[in-house]
Amino acid sequence: MSIDIRFDAAKYYDYNPNAPNDIPFYKKRIPAPDAILLELGCGTGRVTIPLSQHCTFIQGIDLSEAMIAMCQEKLAKAGITATTARADVGDITDLDLRRKFNLIIAPYRVFQNLETDDEVVGFFETVRKHLAPQGVCILNVFNPFKDRETLIREWCTVSENLAWEVETADGRIACYDRRPRLGADKLVLYPELIYRRYQGEVVVDEAILKIAMRCYYPEEFVELITRHGFGIINRWGGYAGEAYGQGPELVVEFGL
Repeated sequence: MSIDIRFDAAKYYDYNPNAPNDIPFYKKRIPAPDAILLELGCGTGRVTIPLSQHCTFIQGIDLSEAMIAMCQEKLAKAGITATTARADVGDITDLDLRRKFNLIIAPYRVFQNLETDDEVVGFFETVRKHLAPQGVCILNVFNPFKDRETLIREWCTVSENLAWEVETADGRIACYDRRPRLGADKLVLYPELIYRRYQGEVVVDEAILKIAMRCYYPEEFVELITRHGFGIINRWGGYAGEAYGQGPELVVEFGL
């Protein structure tokens, strides 16, 4: 198993107030109460747990042992048994659960963390292997806020920027982002998220998460999915009904 890059930062994930309002959207996409779901990149269970109340079974997979441990703890605390929902460590680019699912999802831009072409190919093989007949998969990436040339020229910064801050019982937690580099060839951003816990003005804990975020433009994203042998069913520009390519997100539903 690879090093868990989220080990130190996992405890801060659920504090993020900027998580998308996507759970109602995914609830509506569940085809029937007896459906079984696969969530690729389930993290701490932000989506897994509420969706478990609307299907027969949901399987969550994530590469981070720390995130899965938190998800399992939350499932147990909620009284959700393994017959209704499971969360397990696994590689979403190389997975074989020997089971088919009616709906496969990868919420909150999980797909963009796949940096290389080999990882992207492996991901689509995972979807193909696990999609039931008539089943669908929904992928989400952000809609780049600038054209390619401008993004390459302007994205990197040397400073820290405050992304969010929340009050806690004993102080506050703040998340800053830093943008040290960008890979122009595949248009991969390499942000660093710095989490700091404060008591007063004193930093009592800090965790730095370095990730990759591969960018896709609207037609490029659709073409990538079809090139891997899938057919487009629906597409949206966000979770509030925005037209595809005109909202903040690129959300595509597809099947075999």
